[in-house]
Amino acid sequence: MRKILFTALVFFTALVNAQDVKKDEIKKEVVRILDSINSVNKQKQSEQEKPVLTDKTEKTEKKEHWYDNIGIRGYVQVRYNGLLSTNDKVSCDQCDKSWGTTSTAPDAKSNNGLFLRRARIVFSGQIHPNVYFYIQPDFASSPASGVNHFAQLRDAYFDLSFDKKREFRIRLGQSKVPYGFENMQSSQNRLTLDRNDGLNSAVVNERDLGAFFYWAPAVVRERFAMLIKDGYKGS
Repeated sequence: MRKILFTALVFFTALVNAQDVKKDEIKKEVVRILDSINSVNKQKQSEQEKPVLTDKTEKTEKKEHWYDNIGIRGYVQVRYNGLLSTNDKVSCDQCDKSWGTTSTAPDAKSNNGLFLRRARIVFSGQIHPNVYFYIQPDFASSPASGVNHFAQLRDAYFDLSFDKKREFRIRLGQSKVPYGFENMQSSQNRLTLDRNDGLNSAVVNERDLGAFFYWAPAVVRERFAMLIKDGYKGS
C-alpha cells in the first residue's frame, strides 16, 4: 500500500512539474514572438524615416548654381502656300518669305509649296540676380541669296537690372524693337493680321541691334503674369 501511495505521489509531482515547465515554455515563446514583432516594427519605422532624413539633408546641402536656371525650348511652324499662287517670281523685302522668291536671279526657284516658316530654339535664363540672357537662332530663314532653311541668329541679348525687383534694366544686343504691344508678342502666339505694315516695312524682321532702356514696374509684371496664366496673349 505504501508503495502504491508513493508511486502516485511521485506521478502527481511529475505531472505538476510538467505543467509548470509547459507554462514557462509558453511564456518564453510568447515573449520571443512579441520581441520579434517589435523588432520588425522598429526596422520598418527606421526604413521609413531614412528617406525623409536624406531628403532633408539633400535639400540643405544642395546649392543652386547659375546653370540650373538655364532653360531650352523651341517651336516649328510649317506652311503651304502653293494653292493660290499665280506668280512664282514675286519678290518683296517686307513680304512673307514663304511665297514667291527671295532671289532676283533669272533661274531662281519659287518658295511656293511646303515650307518651314520658322524652326527656332531658345536658350534663356537668369544666370545672376541682375543678369538675364536670351539667345534664339532660327534654322528656317531665307536671306537675300535665295537659300531656304538658312540658319540665322534672331535674338541675342543680355538684360542688366539695377534693383532687386528688376524694374529698371538695360538690354544690350539684338532684340525686337520695343515699339507697341503687338510687336513684343512671340510669333507662335500671333496671327497674320497681328503684323502691321508700318513696323514690318520700317524694321525688317522687327529687330535691331543696340541698347534699350526698360522700365517695368513689378505690379504691371504681376498683372501680365496673371493674364498669361489665364491663357491670354503675352510674352
